[in-house]
Amino acid sequence: MRKLVIGLVLFVAGLLIGFIPQYSKARYFESQTKVGNASLAECNASLELGQIRRTAALAYVSATQQNYGTAASYANQLFNQAQQLSGNNQDPKVHAMLADVLSARDKIIYDLAKANPQAVSELQPIVLELHGASTSPTTSQR
Repeated sequence: MRKLVIGLVLFVAGLLIGFIPQYSKARYFESQTKVGNASLAECNASLELGQIRRTAALAYVSATQQNYGTAASYANQLFNQAQQLSGNNQDPKVHAMLADVLSARDKIIYDLAKANPQAVSELQPIVLELHGASTSPTTSQR
């Protein structure tokens, strides 16, 4: 009986010795994940802003080459991406910049649909504004 009690105590002690380090390690990684989610959101916002810049540049280049159909497709994609990022982003500077971009939507889409060369001069300030935006929207120091 005494051997059974000693064996049971040693078994429980072994479980605790194995459990406590694993538990503390799990708590540490859980806390790191919570901190990392904020930086993950910043990275995602920067990625989305980069995709918007790329699409705006493609729309501009297509319009300068008088390929208005392709430019209109890129412009639609640009404004859809800007609308989505504007709804998801909490940074007031980025939100205001995207609102400026979106305000030109109807005019640009109309001019591209009509193959109006004026669309190039309307796309240019948008491209410049987007490329002047901070690469990390939540850590802007401008």
